[in-house]
Amino acid sequence: MEKRVIEVAKKLFGEGIDENSQIGFNEKWDSLGQINLFMALEKEFGVKFDYDEITNNTSIKDIINLIKNKL
Repeated sequence: MEKRVIEVAKKLFGEGIDENSQIGFNEKWDSLGQINLFMALEKEFGVKFDYDEITNNTSIKDIINLIKNKL
């Protein structure tokens, strides 16, 4: 599951993404990129995120833990 999250992020933001990457990692991962990432992850994993989850989980590690708790 961790690899799937990282692969989704790589498709949006490019190579170099790993578990420790976070918003601001590069110019593509900004606030709009954050929304796009969560929309892609909703589709990939069949889960829904609320506003607080999107704004409070700003690293790949946080996002992986959030999805684990939802599955």
